[in-house]
Amino acid sequence: MSVVSLENPTYSQPTRFKNIFNPSALVSVITNSSLIFKLFCLTLLLGYLSTFKTNLDQLLCIIPGKLLPPNFHLWTLLTHSFVEYNFLELLVNCFLLLLFSKMLEPLWGRLECIQFFFITTISVGISTTIIYYILFVASFDEQMIFNVSIHGLGGILGGFTVATKQIMPDNVVVDVGFLRIKQDNLPLLTILISGLFFIIGLTKPTYFIMVIFGVFYSWVYLRFFQRHKNGTIGDSSSTFVFASFFPSQIQPFVAIISNTIFNLMVRLKICKPLPKRYNTAGGTHSGQSHITITIPMVKNNIDNSDAERRRLKALKALKERLKKPGEDDDLKTQWSSDTTSLIVQAVVSEENETKESNEPQLESKDVLENQENQS
Repeated sequence: MSVVSLENPTYSQPTRFKNIFNPSALVSVITNSSLIFKLFCLTLLLGYLSTFKTNLDQLLCIIPGKLLPPNFHLWTLLTHSFVEYNFLELLVNCFLLLLFSKMLEPLWGRLECIQFFFITTISVGISTTIIYYILFVASFDEQMIFNVSIHGLGGILGGFTVATKQIMPDNVVVDVGFLRIKQDNLPLLTILISGLFFIIGLTKPTYFIMVIFGVFYSWVYLRFFQRHKNGTIGDSSSTFVFASFFPSQIQPFVAIISNTIFNLMVRLKICKPLPKRYNTAGGTHSGQSHITITIPMVKNNIDNSDAERRRLKALKALKERLKKPGEDDDLKTQWSSDTTSLIVQAVVSEENETKESNEPQLESKDVLENQENQS
């Protein structure tokens, strides 16, 4: 059975990025990446060199106790991600930035990549600071806010795994013997590995917290707020729900919690409801064709019953079109334009019917007003 989906659709044909660890691929990543991200790498190098200067890094990293009054080191929300104390971490971060640029800029555009970078890092910096203030309130230990340095690209590392999960979820990263890791598994795997490194003492707890927040905030942005070139906002596909980050055995339980929170956010008007989806089967060969139609919520204060009637009318017109013989072959190549035209025609015809039904009422109202004026 062939399946055609009218999802948010920017990533229906994922870009494959093969064998990135051979020398030629490494050179390609460096030479073909964006100029702005090469400047980011240069800034990372300068941030690393600043750690050799006494107290200079303290003006660039987030110190929770200095972010709020009376110090107001707000600029550190932008600069903290460019500071690293370890040269190996510096090299890894530079490579990840260039790889991020090469993979995502052709799909998103340069401005969107930069926006994603700063939205993720700033959100991670604020949330990590809040965590340490909570620990300070719980322990009354001033070291929690004055001896903690929040820095590095742990947040954008988590965000990068989420972005690649979105654009190429089925891409196999590791396939060695019994070990098979797909791009879809990277966000959770990154969190687990950073947690393991924290437990055995290879990284600080700050890095682990930043990775978790980086995964979460990047998903929130890509799921609900990112604007695509085709005019859609976010990614409402069923393969990018929050539960998809977890093993299949616990996904139903995570879905119950995440759906409850999302419905609460919709009621509070913090989030918008997701588009509705309808499934319809083809006519004479219904066992061979299946279409999923995503119809966005209607705006401009149109009554919900009218909106639902228009959706049903569009589906009815589509079913009648599919019943025609020989239509299944054309469906594979023309489903997008045909379905769009049918939906538009149904909505326009419904609007015309509403307008025509209202015209007699308007005319009778004008006649009554004229009679009252004459009297």
